[in-house]
Amino acid sequence: MSEGTLDGATAGLSRTTKVRAVQAAVLVSLVVSVEVGPRTGVVGRTTLIPLSVMVEELLGLLGSGQLTPHIVQTFAAVFGAFALAVVTGVPAGIVLWRVDTLKQVLDPYLLIYYAVPFFAFYPLLISILGLGIAPILAISWGFSVVIVVTNTASGLAQIPEAYTAAGRDMNLSRWQMLRYVYLPASVPYVFTGLKLGFVYALIGTIASEFILAESGLGWLISYNYNNFDVPGMYAAMLLVISLALAVNTVLARVESRLYQRAVA
Repeated sequence: MSEGTLDGATAGLSRTTKVRAVQAAVLVSLVVSVEVGPRTGVVGRTTLIPLSVMVEELLGLLGSGQLTPHIVQTFAAVFGAFALAVVTGVPAGIVLWRVDTLKQVLDPYLLIYYAVPFFAFYPLLISILGLGIAPILAISWGFSVVIVVTNTASGLAQIPEAYTAAGRDMNLSRWQMLRYVYLPASVPYVFTGLKLGFVYALIGTIASEFILAESGLGWLISYNYNNFDVPGMYAAMLLVISLALAVNTVLARVESRLYQRAVA
C-alpha cells in the first residue's frame, strides 16, 4: 500500500471519528436536555416529562403486557405495507428503467408525489376498503412504494456500461442479464430505496393509526394525549422512536456493507 493510500485512509478514519464524536455529543445533549429541562422547570411537566420517567413508564407497560397487542398491530401493518411496496415497487422500477418513454412521462409526477396530501384521501379509502387494517395498509403502501420505485429505476440506470458489455459478450439473454448483471450490480442503490421505504411505511402506519385505528402504537399515543395521560403518551412515543432507530441502524449497516462490496 502506497504512502498516499495510507494518508487517505487515515484522513478517512479521522473524519469518521470526528463525525461519530459530534453525533455522540448531540445525542448526549438531547438526552440531558430532556432529563434536566422538566426537572428544573425550564419546561413544564404537562408539556414534557423527564426521560427517566418515560423509560420507567415504558418498562412498566412492557412488563405488564399492555403494549404487546399494540406493537403487534402496528408492526403487522408496517411489515405488510413494506412487503407490498417491495413486491410492487421493485418490478415497477424495473419497468420504469426499461421503458424510457414511460419514465419521461411519469418523472414529473413522481417528483411531486410527496407534495400531495395523501391523508386527504382517507375518507375515500374507508368507503372503498371499509374500516380496519386495509385503509392503513393502503396509506402506508402509498407512502412507501414510490421511493422504492424511483430508487430501483435510478439504481439500475447507474450500472457501469462495462458490466452490461461483459454480459453481452457472454451472450446472456435478457432474463440472464437482469438476474446476473443488473440486479446484483444495482443492489446497493435499490437497498437504499428499501431502507427509506421501510421508514416511510412506519411513518404512514403510525400517522394512519391516529385517525383510522382502534389499536396500535399510533392510536395509543393519540388516546393517551386525549386523556391527559402524559407518561403513557411519552412512553409509547419513546417505544416508537427506539424501535425505528434500532431497525434503521441495522438497515444502515447492511447498506454500508453493500456499498463497500460495490466499490470493491
